[in-house]
Amino acid sequence: MHILHVSALPVWSMKGEGGMPSLRQTLDGHLRAGHRITLILPGYHLFADGAVATVKPPDARLETTLAPCRWIPAMLQLRGLARRIGGGEPPYLARWLLNFTTWILLTASMVAVGLRVRYRHGKRFDLVYAHNQYAAIAGWLLGAIFGVPNVTRLYGTFVADLMKRPLVRLRYPVAAGGFLVPHSLLICCNDGTRGDQVARKLRIDLAKFRFWQNGVDRPETLPPADRRALLTEAPPNLRVDSSWVFTCSRLSYWKRIDRLIRAASHCRAAGCDYQLLVAGDGPERARLEALARELAMEPHVVWLGAVPHARIWNWMSAADVFIIANDVTNRCNPLYEAICAGLPVVSLRDPSTADLLVDGENALLADRADEGDLGRQLCRACGDKPLAARLRQAQQARAATFQTWPQRMEMEVRELEALAAGGRSRRMAGGTGRVSTV
Repeated sequence: MHILHVSALPVWSMKGEGGMPSLRQTLDGHLRAGHRITLILPGYHLFADGAVATVKPPDARLETTLAPCRWIPAMLQLRGLARRIGGGEPPYLARWLLNFTTWILLTASMVAVGLRVRYRHGKRFDLVYAHNQYAAIAGWLLGAIFGVPNVTRLYGTFVADLMKRPLVRLRYPVAAGGFLVPHSLLICCNDGTRGDQVARKLRIDLAKFRFWQNGVDRPETLPPADRRALLTEAPPNLRVDSSWVFTCSRLSYWKRIDRLIRAASHCRAAGCDYQLLVAGDGPERARLEALARELAMEPHVVWLGAVPHARIWNWMSAADVFIIANDVTNRCNPLYEAICAGLPVVSLRDPSTADLLVDGENALLADRADEGDLGRQLCRACGDKPLAARLRQAQQARAATFQTWPQRMEMEVRELEALAAGGRSRRMAGGTGRVSTV
């Protein structure tokens, strides 16, 4: 197949080294199966704090074209102004207008570039694959114009808790549109945000819906726990003799690194000797660093910045504990990787991880609203070595249930190949319209 990928999300957004491994793994899975990819990306990061230009992925196998999207910097300035007016979060009406306008402008930009690639450069496609709800309309329109199936890929959703409110489709058109825009196949990540419930409530045709958990990009053997080697990659306040509590994520508000810092201060007050190692970067970093200073936690919080994904395993191998306490869901790739690395996990009581984390068996869980409780569980994980050893041992059984990324992508590729074959059969039979069924 020749697949046209249109993505609202950059590939490896964090300095070319991290950000969204699931997007990168999707592209790799399609290439590994022998298929050809043309990739269209916006010229600027759509969700950055400022005008961050997109860098083409260095992989020569990806035929990448950047849509200029010169309107994005102005839109980001407006979003920043709305945040200041709203005291941190844009007022609802401003947010609605900004999101909807961004959706329409991105659609126009992506479709224009897709048409140029198809007709000026003479490329023919068997399938259009849209990443994220912001690219969904562009994927549908290009599929319709080219007469080929279109796939929408969603990396989670935030509307599950909002579905009981009236007029959800109107109030959250972009988030709902990811499900509602016509598609030949809709793939939604099972990341704890309950996309399957949203699909049912929005009455999506479940024959064209796939609800799949991400794979895990795990090495055959973990790297050695060489702490002294890692000191060369870290800020000078990292101490080799302390307990290392590791977390990794984009520094966005809903990841709640602030909750981890406050829990760490409770734990520190109890006399635990450990450091919180934070891998990742993002818009919340300055605020989080200020919070660490305010709580006198600067010596005990180590900001690793954007870490190349392959190096995450080295940090997990050397760490003593993994901690995660997100707001929306804690079922995500870093948790899968921590389990595969055999790390004791400290987290929240969260329905999204109920089948992965059992309190006292492979994790220590705290009440969401009690940062002191999270700190106490962290102290237990760091200070009780026999308990930590039992938690580590129990992770092996959990890790055995995870698919690798190649296994996850083989499953997807089979579906896409069948979809494209059906589209070709219809075209050969004389139909030139859009294929809308699996």
